[in-house]
This record gives sequence, C-alpha cells and structure tokens, in this order.
Amino acid sequence: MKIHNLTAALLIFSYALSACSSASRLNENNWLPPAPGTVIDSLSEPVKDDTLNNFLATIKIVADSNSALGIYEIETEFGPNLAINKFSLPKGMTKGAPKLKKTEQKYTYIVGFTLPSDTTFYDYYQVSFDKQTTKMQYIKSYYYAEDTK
Repeated sequence: MKIHNLTAALLIFSYALSACSSASRLNENNWLPPAPGTVIDSLSEPVKDDTLNNFLATIKIVADSNSALGIYEIETEFGPNLAINKFSLPKGMTKGAPKLKKTEQKYTYIVGFTLPSDTTFYDYYQVSFDKQTTKMQYIKSYYYAEDTK
C-alpha cells in the first residue's frame, strides 16, 4: 500500500512539473500583457527639502487597457502634488518590460525598458520633480523591428 501511495505521489509530482514547464514555455512564446491596474515597477524616496512635512517622491509604472500595445501609465506623487501621464514603448515593441531607475540628480528618475532576450536597461523617458513642477519627457528614441524568423 505504501508503494502505491508513493507511486501516485510521484506521478502527481511529474504531471505538475510538466504542467509548470509547459506553462512557462507558453508564456515565452505567447506573451500576455499585464492586467490593467498592475503596478509594473515603482520607486519612492523621502523629500528631504521639506523638514516640516513627511512627504515622499513616488513614481509608478502602471499597466492599463492599452498595455498590450506598449502603452503604460506613469503615476507620480511629490508630497501633495499628483501627476498622471502615459508613455509608449518604441513603435512595434509590445513585449518590452518597462522599468524604473533613480538617477544621481535630485528627484529625477528614468523610465526605461529591457527586451525579452536582453537584460540591458535602455533609458527612454525622464521624470523629475521640484517643489512646484513635475516634468515628464522622452529623452531618447529607438527603432524596433521584431525578428521575422
């Protein structure tokens, strides 16, 4: 009886393992966009210039209903100031992964992306804050053509 239970457990384990590996292959070949509202990446730091309040400088990349087309939302907060904007990955790029990086400049962040087959961070869009302004702008442009093999 113990051998039968062990055999059954091993079979279940092997089926589960093969299902997981099939699912990961499916995700590699058939990319699915993130669900709307999913926070893709975020960064936050205290605003040190204002000692009276405990403000934060926060930036988030959020998926919306157009993320399958490579369009994402940028949501920012600098103390009580809120700003929301959209940015698009380079034309034709839908499977790139947007990411955030802090720069050495005060309250300045880079939105970039990586490609599925490459871990290089490509600088693309800049967001910066000061007491009165939130600035968002593209800083580089890229040409992207999918491999047609």
